[in-house]
Amino acid sequence: MRTYYDEDDHEGYAAGQGLLVRRFSGWAAAQGWEVDPYAVVSALEFRHTSVDGRLAYWTAALVRDFLLSYVPRTLSAEAGDAVLLPETLRLFLRYLHETELADPAGDSLADLEDAVGKAAAEFPAAMADERNFGIAKYWVMTAMRNGVDPVDSEAMDAFLAEVRAGQHPYDAELVAGLAGRHLGEQTGRALPQLPVSLPAEAELGAAAERSSLVVKLRKFVEWVGDGRALTGTGALKLADARQLVPLLDTGDRLEWELGREVQRVRSSADLPNLAILFELAKRARIVRVVKGKLVRVAKAAPLLHDALALWRTAFDALPGRGLLVKDSGWGPDYALLLDDCLDFVLPDVLNTIYGMPEPMPVVRLAESVWLACVEGVCVDLEPSIEAIWRDGLMGEFRRLLVVLAGFGAVELTTGPADPMYTMDLVPENPELTPEAQDRLRAALGAPSLELVALTPLGTWAIRERLLREGRVAPLVGELAGASPAAMLGGVSEHFSEDWAGAEIDGWLAAHGGRDTGLPMLLDAVRRCPFRTRASVMLQILVDSLPDGDAVLRGLRTDPALGPIATQLLVERGDLALEDLDAREGLLGITEQFLVLLETAGPEATASTLVEVPADERAHLAEAITTSGHPDGVGIAELAEVFEEVARLSSSPR
Repeated sequence: MRTYYDEDDHEGYAAGQGLLVRRFSGWAAAQGWEVDPYAVVSALEFRHTSVDGRLAYWTAALVRDFLLSYVPRTLSAEAGDAVLLPETLRLFLRYLHETELADPAGDSLADLEDAVGKAAAEFPAAMADERNFGIAKYWVMTAMRNGVDPVDSEAMDAFLAEVRAGQHPYDAELVAGLAGRHLGEQTGRALPQLPVSLPAEAELGAAAERSSLVVKLRKFVEWVGDGRALTGTGALKLADARQLVPLLDTGDRLEWELGREVQRVRSSADLPNLAILFELAKRARIVRVVKGKLVRVAKAAPLLHDALALWRTAFDALPGRGLLVKDSGWGPDYALLLDDCLDFVLPDVLNTIYGMPEPMPVVRLAESVWLACVEGVCVDLEPSIEAIWRDGLMGEFRRLLVVLAGFGAVELTTGPADPMYTMDLVPENPELTPEAQDRLRAALGAPSLELVALTPLGTWAIRERLLREGRVAPLVGELAGASPAAMLGGVSEHFSEDWAGAEIDGWLAAHGGRDTGLPMLLDAVRRCPFRTRASVMLQILVDSLPDGDAVLRGLRTDPALGPIATQLLVERGDLALEDLDAREGLLGITEQFLVLLETAGPEATASTLVEVPADERAHLAEAITTSGHPDGVGIAELAEVFEEVARLSSSPR
């Protein structure tokens, strides 16, 4: 049982969804509560198709979005037919917390239940308001109002044909709005991010204080003073620019020799580094333009005093058109192309570098940037001209990286490329053309080339942005205060093996060391009501321990963990099947059937049992149900499957 499935793991998710719905429904029925199983299916679908995909991650905002936006948009039913939905959600959230599946990054159960209560009051109106409908729901509900059964595909097709023929009136303006909203709301699952490690916030703050970005922005605001007049086009006056270049140490050239003549800059827009600082100051809203005059923003004073917040605000303002080209919009076509794409290319580049264990070759990033910029753009160039454009755009991209390095966001070094950056240069990779792969092979084979990695400041800022976007961004140490079950569950689903060990070590250190913490973690595995999840939790725990195999062997006789520990020892080759006694063998068989039931569902389990001869199946059923296995709920479900198979097998065909 997992609470996170890859977007394309359709079978795994379907099985997990079915298991959760069954177990929740049984839990509710045992307490005499009436629930709507479809509400759970809908809630799981809502989270599975979200940007992060975490089924057990819920906040008050997500509760409101689900009840007042997602359900009214997707559920083709009247409000009266969905009366159980809010209460079912509330009980499901309680179930997630009682079974220790709830994501520790989510809101508390009290806050979630309060959010359900508030949204439930608005739920009927939201369900009835056609402006909340999805386009598919609109036509289904319209068909139902006209006496058409939407399940009858032929009747539905006939009805839609009549609509197109003008036989049924409808609100065309509303439909157009619903269709437009549908296109605008389409989002996909974001790629999972690797865990990262960050220094303490005080250390990050000190780094921000030292960064040239913060120093220069503060000096710039101080220079603005009571206000500075701008040119008619909104640019800095040339005289002011000449003063600012040395004051801010921008590195821009004010004059240079061309031939035997001295050339002088003619506009502040021709000073690219100063232009970027000027643009960032405006985007960060620490200065603004009022009637042709640049003035300080009084409300930004607290931001200017908080170096870390100022650095992040300016860094977040980097993506966006107008950063790389002068105000007139003039520049090489390849520079304009990169500038036009900067709002999505730069975040993608930074996300790509984020969490990488080794510095990334700049040429590898630059090639991807080129392909991203020309994708979907009609650029019909001769091969020789295309090479000039590509090299020019890559040069502009490198200049941008130099700016980021100066701001303290990335670190540029030189050295050989790590082999990991050539592993996907294969014909089966559809994202890179054969020509691009050839260029990369040649470039990455060099003994020394430009490399880029994020600084701790850059890593911190990107992680903050990812979290604001609702994405998963694991941080080593963030689970130190989590419950034992939440920590093991989070580590098993979102941490690599190496980082998992570090996170578990940190958790143990924060909870009194191994002698105190390890029993707490083992108890969490014992409490887990899902065998597959308990197995993964135990495996990742013992893998983090230097004596993990010895711990597993010591658990063979544990009433709750014995079957899992024995199974893991067999899978590792540390225990031979012939060394199991009869009881262990029976518990092992039972464990395998319980795992099959959880991962494949009752129907697949029944299909397996049908192949077993009836008399053997009867003996197997009796042995398993009386085996003494600790998973009583799973055994009861398995007994029902045995009974159903026996009933079907004895029925006349």
